[in-house]
Amino acid sequence: MNEKKDALRFHLHEMAYWLSVQKDAQWHGDVKTEQFAIKERRKHRDAVLAIWASPTEQLAVCI
Repeated sequence: MNEKKDALRFHLHEMAYWLSVQKDAQWHGDVKTEQFAIKERRKHRDAVLAIWASPTEQLAVCI
């Protein structure tokens, strides 16, 4: 159970980090960094969903 909690904590932290990178890149007009941050944040969002959500919930979020 602790492994699951640790993994969730890690991915949530990374999502917050990449969101801040994305917003900073938007502010500075850096499109490449912004797109990279979006891609990284999606990876961590998908990881959180894989750990936490049922398949139906995962599908609902992706639509």
